[in-house]
Parts: sequence; C-alpha cells; structure tokens
Amino acid sequence: MSQLNTHEETIAFGAKVGAAIQGSETRTALLETLKTKGDVTVYADTADTIHLVVPSSVDASKIEDEAYLEELGRRALGNCIYHIQPD
Repeated sequence: MSQLNTHEETIAFGAKVGAAIQGSETRTALLETLKTKGDVTVYADTADTIHLVVPSSVDASKIEDEAYLEELGRRALGNCIYHIQPD
C-alpha cells in the first residue's frame, strides 16, 4: 500500500531520522529496529563503506536530458532535502 506524504510530513520524518542517527546509541537502536522488519534491508554507511543507490532502470533515450538526470538524482537521494543546493 502506498501513501503520499505532504512536504511537511517528509521534512518531519527526515528530521526524526536525522535526530536518531546523531547519537551512536539512538543510531544503533534505529538500525536494529529496522533490521527486525522482514521486508526491509538496511545498508548503513560506515567510515570506510559508502552505499550508492542506483536506479533499477534508466531510459537511455533521455540520458542527455538534464531534467531527467536531476530526477534520477532525486530518486537516488530519496528524501534527502537540501535547503542550499550543493555544487
């Protein structure tokens, strides 16, 4: 079942996750909780391992389209929100 979130709900959820991963105990607790879910796979970055999310499919005919590439980037970043766009 899919649910559409409002922008405010997405920001609130991101803030909660961000707050949870700031401390090592709360980060560990969050990861352990997520790992107990049968339909969730958790890949947590470490100091020497970073996971990159790659879209499952790419439309090769649109690969030169900057807007399409931006959309792929948003999908890869999930709900990451930048108030100031990175260079």
